[in-house]
Amino acid sequence: MTQTFYVSLVVLGLLLGGYGVGLLMTGRNFGSGRGLLKADTARLQRAPAIYFRAIGAVMTTAGLALLNRGVFEGFRSGLAGGVVTALEILEIVLYLAVLISLLWLVRLANRYKLFRWNKP
Repeated sequence: MTQTFYVSLVVLGLLLGGYGVGLLMTGRNFGSGRGLLKADTARLQRAPAIYFRAIGAVMTTAGLALLNRGVFEGFRSGLAGGVVTALEILEIVLYLAVLISLLWLVRLANRYKLFRWNKP
């Protein structure tokens, strides 16, 4: 892989993490709040703030995981052995955090009946 790919992973991770932090802080959707269909729009309008915070948690942890992966793979040859080990451990922790936050998001979507198969 080229160095450009790893730099783009770092940039994408920073952007995704920043947007996720914004959702975590405000608890509101930054976009227009529209879904693909009218029913999706209705679901998003009745979604509580905790739902958007859960989306923010998923995006933040995924952004940090992308950032870590980009730094780890892009600069591996220039890093010391202890730093490489620390980044590997951090990567495992971040992947677990992404999984846990995804499970939290699914649980909230189920609790507030925000899935497509739930009637609005």
